[in-house]
Amino acid sequence: MSLILAAGESNRLGAPKQNLPYRNTTLLNHIREQLSLYLVERTFIVLGAYAKNIIETSQLDSSEFIEYEGWNEGMGSSLAFACSKIFSENNYDGILITLSDLPLIKKSDYRTMLELFKTESDIVATKAKNTLGVPAIFGSDYFKELLMLKGEKGAKTIIQKNKDRVIVFENEKAAFDIDTLEDFTRLSSD
Repeated sequence: MSLILAAGESNRLGAPKQNLPYRNTTLLNHIREQLSLYLVERTFIVLGAYAKNIIETSQLDSSEFIEYEGWNEGMGSSLAFACSKIFSENNYDGILITLSDLPLIKKSDYRTMLELFKTESDIVATKAKNTLGVPAIFGSDYFKELLMLKGEKGAKTIIQKNKDRVIVFENEKAAFDIDTLEDFTRLSSD
């Protein structure tokens, strides 16, 4: 199962980055396509700012969306809220967490991460520019910690706290995200 974090207001960009045009679709749809059904059983997308607009333009199944009104509390709060909805209805071995603005991460990257994920006690985290973070997979042993996240502090805090149990997936493509118009222009020119 996977979760795409897409609740922020894209304030540095000034518009919902999830709706930016990319590869004959939108940025969000592209990320969702990389997590295609044959890779993960189910994908959820947590939305906050611009939720209605994103749902209308995404052409994705509405059952995938989790709307969080408290999105402005921070990424950690959005992640915890989404996990509370997901975990209460299902029994999963793990959760793959990614962001809606990591367009260079491909299906093959997610597939490699899923192959590295072996047991429910594992964490697979992406290393880019000497930083461990998302995309990441957390085994069910970490679900309680994910549910306790608050404010801006996201999944990276759990990764740092449990470094000795992290399987590292090196991928410099994870260092490129879309925060500004300049980032998007660089992406479009490649």
